[in-house]
Amino acid sequence: MKENLKKVFLFTLTVLFIFSMIGCERSNTVASFVVSDRQYTERSDLEKAAQPEQLKAGKDVYLSVYFIESVKGMEYTVKWYMNEKEIKTDTQKFPVEKKGILVFALDGDKVSAGTLKVEIRYKEHILAAMELEITEE
Repeated sequence: MKENLKKVFLFTLTVLFIFSMIGCERSNTVASFVVSDRQYTERSDLEKAAQPEQLKAGKDVYLSVYFIESVKGMEYTVKWYMNEKEIKTDTQKFPVEKKGILVFALDGDKVSAGTLKVEIRYKEHILAAMELEITEE
C-alpha cells in the first residue's frame, strides 16, 4: 500500500512539474523594456526611463528588458533588424530566479539611418517587438 502511495505521489509531482514548465513557455515574461542609447541595469531606472522616439546613426543601442516569472537559465534571444534586414542575433541566459534585467547591445557601426526593429524572443515565440527611427548623426 505504501509503495503504491509513493508511486502516485511521484507521478503527481511529475505531472505538476511538467504543467508548470509548459506554463512558463506560454506566458509572456517581459514586464517592461526600453530601446535607448543608454543601458539600464536597475529596475527603478528602467521604469522611470522614457522610450526615445528616435536614435542617432552610428551610436551604440541598448535593449534593457525587465523579465518576471523567469527560471534561472532560461534563454532569451533578441533579433535586431535594420531596414528589414537581420543584422544581429543575441542570446543570453537568465542569471537569476523569478525576475531581473537583461541588457542586449548593438554596436554603433551596425546602426544606420532608417528603421531599427528589435524582437525579444523565447524559443520561437516573440514576446515583444518595437520599431524605432534612426536618424543621421
